[in-house]
Amino acid sequence: MVFPHSDRTRRHGAPLYRGRLRPLVGCCSLGLILVGAVWSPHGAAPLGQYGSPPVQDRHAASDVRQRQVAFLHRLRQADPRYQTIEQAVLNEQNELGVILNRHVEMEAVRPLMKTLLTQMAKAFPRQPLTVIAYAPTQPPTPLGTARFNARTRQMTYTPAVPQ
Repeated sequence: MVFPHSDRTRRHGAPLYRGRLRPLVGCCSLGLILVGAVWSPHGAAPLGQYGSPPVQDRHAASDVRQRQVAFLHRLRQADPRYQTIEQAVLNEQNELGVILNRHVEMEAVRPLMKTLLTQMAKAFPRQPLTVIAYAPTQPPTPLGTARFNARTRQMTYTPAVPQ
């Protein structure tokens, strides 16, 4: 069934707020929540090589995976209504992919990614980190990539589309 006004309502049927300030406030509040959150101070051990890893490496890999799950859980707790981040995935190389809500302004993407990298650097110390932001399209369109160099402690941001 096709609804004539479906593009003007949310999933639960409430009308959309057309203001530009609300998504920006949502991004900023997510950033403040992440900054105020308590993060794990434990470092990560490197993952094993090819073949069957020794028991110690299995525990280290398990620890890394548990910290990744905990990080994603804290991220979801910071934005329970999906106002900023619709989906988030963290792979074994600590590359975080986030699909942003369509109401997030382009000006808010870079500060949000910097906040995410800062918190990831605390959760996964001494490791190179990457955050890739995507627009909620089919397939998702990259908006930008932020990288953290653990050795130099420098963050860089590269927009995928000209701003």
